Amino acid sequence: MSRRLPDALAGLVVLVAASRLAAADLAALGGCRPVDRPYDAVEVPGAALRLKRSAISRLGVLAFRGGTPAPVPFQVDERRGRKLALADGPEPTADDQPGTIDADDLVVVLPCDLGEAASPDAVTRAAGEGSMWREVRVRDPVDGTTGFAYVVASDAPPRTDRRYVAYTPAGDFVQTAAYRVGLVNALPTYLATVHGGSPGPNLLDGLRLRAEAHLRGNLARFTLDEQRGRHSLVAWRAGPVRTIRRSRHWIALPAGIQISAGLAHTYFYPRHVFGPGSLKLPFSPGIFFNDIHAFGGADGRDLRGWRYHAPGVPPAGFAIDGHMDDAEKAFSGSGDWFVLAGKNEALLFVTRMSPELARVVPLELVYRDDAERPNPPEAEPGTVPLVGYEGRGVERLPKGRYTFAIRILFLDGYRPGDERRLLAQIDQPLEVDVPAQG
Repeated sequence: MSRRLPDALAGLVVLVAASRLAAADLAALGGCRPVDRPYDAVEVPGAALRLKRSAISRLGVLAFRGGTPAPVPFQVDERRGRKLALADGPEPTADDQPGTIDADDLVVVLPCDLGEAASPDAVTRAAGEGSMWREVRVRDPVDGTTGFAYVVASDAPPRTDRRYVAYTPAGDFVQTAAYRVGLVNALPTYLATVHGGSPGPNLLDGLRLRAEAHLRGNLARFTLDEQRGRHSLVAWRAGPVRTIRRSRHWIALPAGIQISAGLAHTYFYPRHVFGPGSLKLPFSPGIFFNDIHAFGGADGRDLRGWRYHAPGVPPAGFAIDGHMDDAEKAFSGSGDWFVLAGKNEALLFVTRMSPELARVVPLELVYRDDAERPNPPEAEPGTVPLVGYEGRGVERLPKGRYTFAIRILFLDGYRPGDERRLLAQIDQPLEVDVPAQG
């Protein structure tokens, strides 16, 4: 039996799940005020809250707007040290003190749910006599705005059933009010934006991970693609604010050699996806190879009518139509972001690398809009478009640990220049403070 048949059947399961799952119970982000950060999260360490190892079941979060308190969605992500304790999945990991918030754990809320400051008396009345509470102050360094939330520990904590993210492990399927993502063998194969509660067509033919390397002396040449690896979902945490997936990845080389690419975590939020990563090299690849270049990106599933925007692209962007014009053929740009923009929607892709990694392997932008040129292995022949990044000179990296992060932001629309504010927000994280009061 062909390897492609099980994958195709699994993909069919994802699409059926996508068509049947209702979004009625998923909340959309409301007006983000006073802190306008729909593509961020606020993480408050348990050590800062000083809640005397309270049971997680006794926690709630309040926000005041117009002087009125209301519970807001939150979740507690437990950790052992800096390692996430993901209790669900075939390879779960447990916290050392499950069910209790300790110094390592994180209380997670969304900036859009923050409110205004309230007096201690007002918070105490809302939380209830005998409760403990802590004020959380969140400042946006980009525009100077500040928002507030109040974490409460009591026998009857303020809670809400409102949630922003839903996860179906059986189909490895994530849904929010803004998008849907489906994965097969831990790699995305389905991506749709949502308008009016209904998902649009699948925009993704598949993730593309390609690499080529030459042994020193040109003794051999290796090529890799995403299907030559093994990828599996091993654990997850599905909360109302974000879903966290942990996956394991291996790479298969000729002669039966297997190289572990380690564990990856992906965070799914109401309006964006965040994938942090790290690369640990025990020695420089240049010891064995004299030329390594790699490509990572996405193959679109017929995005005719959309436009591509990136550094070095004309202000109007490139029209995605399945054909490469002279300007597109001549394009050679570098940068760490690009946009795919439809009529009323857009996706902003942003990659950030540690300075040591970016200095040695600068990112080159890749854009190909050619319905007649396949990029196998793929489900739908042609690249309409193929977008992503290419890095050359990987063999020059010295041994050490390098970090990177990939973000996908789902925008309601896009005008050239909109990315500037969003990139500034990524580069200037929110400032979180928990005063000693409450």
